[in-house]
Amino acid sequence: MSIVQETEPAHLWQETTVGTWSRVCLGEEQTASYVQNIRDGHTELTIEVPFTCNIPSVPELIKRARNAWLVCRSRFPQGAIEISTGTELPQTLTYPILCSDHDAAVWMQDTFVVVSDQSSGEVAKHTYSRRLTTKGKRSMLYLVIGPSATGQHALVWNVSHVVSDAFSIPVFMNEIFDQMTKVPGDVLLSVKHVDFSGVVDRLPIHPAVLYEARYRPNAEQREQAIAEILAQENLYESHIGESIKMYPRCDNEAREHETHCLNLQLSLEQSQNLLAELRREKLSITYAAAAATLLAVNSIYAQGREKGALLGMTRNARRWVDTDKACASASSAIFLWIPFEKGWLQGSTRESVLTIGRVIKEQLQPYLASPHHLSLPSLLFASQRSINGMHATEASNPPAAPCPPGFSPQGVVGLKRAFDSNGVHIDTLHLRHTGRQINESPWVGLFSLWDRLTLSLGFDSKYHDPATMSKLIAMVQYNLGSVAHPSAKL
Repeated sequence: MSIVQETEPAHLWQETTVGTWSRVCLGEEQTASYVQNIRDGHTELTIEVPFTCNIPSVPELIKRARNAWLVCRSRFPQGAIEISTGTELPQTLTYPILCSDHDAAVWMQDTFVVVSDQSSGEVAKHTYSRRLTTKGKRSMLYLVIGPSATGQHALVWNVSHVVSDAFSIPVFMNEIFDQMTKVPGDVLLSVKHVDFSGVVDRLPIHPAVLYEARYRPNAEQREQAIAEILAQENLYESHIGESIKMYPRCDNEAREHETHCLNLQLSLEQSQNLLAELRREKLSITYAAAAATLLAVNSIYAQGREKGALLGMTRNARRWVDTDKACASASSAIFLWIPFEKGWLQGSTRESVLTIGRVIKEQLQPYLASPHHLSLPSLLFASQRSINGMHATEASNPPAAPCPPGFSPQGVVGLKRAFDSNGVHIDTLHLRHTGRQINESPWVGLFSLWDRLTLSLGFDSKYHDPATMSKLIAMVQYNLGSVAHPSAKL
């Protein structure tokens, strides 16, 4: 294939008509958008943040949320980006500014919803039980209001994974809560009150563009990146037969798709004790939690003939490029092969977690040694091969396949606890991260908020029994808890 030597204009935002900017999706952006389009919204995300405030009336709260959403159209434009909804390639991103109050009203009608007769959990479930129905998969904001103005409310943000990840989600939440304390609460803002100047500089660029500018890769480095993709495919194909796997339920063909999202939050004391013990062991929570996931899957699904585990992991481009607020989504998935050594699974759970966690760390390091997987040609190559694979699967319509375990470390979520301006005060209470899951492959996630750890698991009950999935995430928690001091078990 052609080895592109530099970033092309199509990779950057171009003003296609007055006030409208577009660019092509790159790499995993294109793959994620394409998957959402052909698989009924798979991987669209829902973020639920309950809060309390001193805003004296519900009408004022609604006006503040509506006005803040309008201001964020400029301050955080990726929330209003329109994404391709068909199967054309390349998939594209488009951002139009609002030119009139009529434009704003149409957009608000499509994307802003006030809910007073449901809980935030019920609203979140509604969002991940269907695909985004907005124009161009634009994100939606739900204001869920409680029975009194000074009680508990929530914001629920439903957004495509193409333009959001664990890093950019709290950036948006911090922005909109901050704006809710600053915008007027007695009148509806007009578009003329929103400053759209410089908005193109706030539109998200792909981390590969930053990589190309910083590293200036040569042809050999680009070719090595493509070789890594082929090696990953070979690794998966050569080990899937001997790996532990999560087997779909036998009656899956007769069942409908239905997304379920499980969360287990550790207490502050449990989280601190676990992290302190892992520091003493010189092992990151990422590797311990990945090992705990692998062991849980093995305990529930192993058939006795497995020789190891293929383990899906994510790596984040922010390791190599300074993205700040520039990138909406920067993670990509890889698979590791973790061969089972004699004795690993026979000792104490604690020793198994620590031993396998160290092996996972060792196996992952080669994939963290170089940024060149961000090379533009390799992103195009990987996306096209993934889409070709989807075409082949759709055409042959094979039965549901067993899948190896996957673990997604989402890091520290930087949501602020309090927002104050002009006498208006908002306190956020927690964050729940969910999303639409329409396939056979559940992944366990882990993030930290205000020093407390949360495990998450999304799955499709067409393929997996909810009772088994509840057992799985509880076992992951138990395995992690085995590492902590005996007096502080999870």
